[in-house]
Amino acid sequence: MKFRFAHNNFNVLDLERSLKFYKEALGFEESRRLNAPDFTLVYLSDGGQTPHELELTWLHDRKK
Repeated sequence: MKFRFAHNNFNVLDLERSLKFYKEALGFEESRRLNAPDFTLVYLSDGGQTPHELELTWLHDRKK
């Protein structure tokens, strides 16, 4: 049986700072976003070089 990672997830405290980091450090761009009342999910990709996505989860009420 062959497996592959579709995406990995990181919880972040500062979404804008994290988006800036992944763009500058790895060239990742936002591919889609889901906004909910309590959280925001942002999926980043490398522009199609690979099918892998990085998922950033921002829990709005989490402070540390």
